[in-house]
Amino acid sequence: MATITLEYSARNSTASRIIDVITAMDRVFKVKAPVRAGNIITRKAIEDVEKGNVITCESFEDYLKQTADYA
Repeated sequence: MATITLEYSARNSTASRIIDVITAMDRVFKVKAPVRAGNIITRKAIEDVEKGNVITCESFEDYLKQTADYA
């Protein structure tokens, strides 16, 4: 397996989008240290919402009851 290291300006939106695309292709590329891990987590959360993997709560107590298995 070949390894590459990329240096880019995090302020460059084009470079950042390219990095996002590469890191999203986890079946093709293995990322050892995600540069923007927060974006990957956010993208996963958005995908969950789009797929309907959400819970709806009437109150905070209801939230605690529904999420008790995850703690």
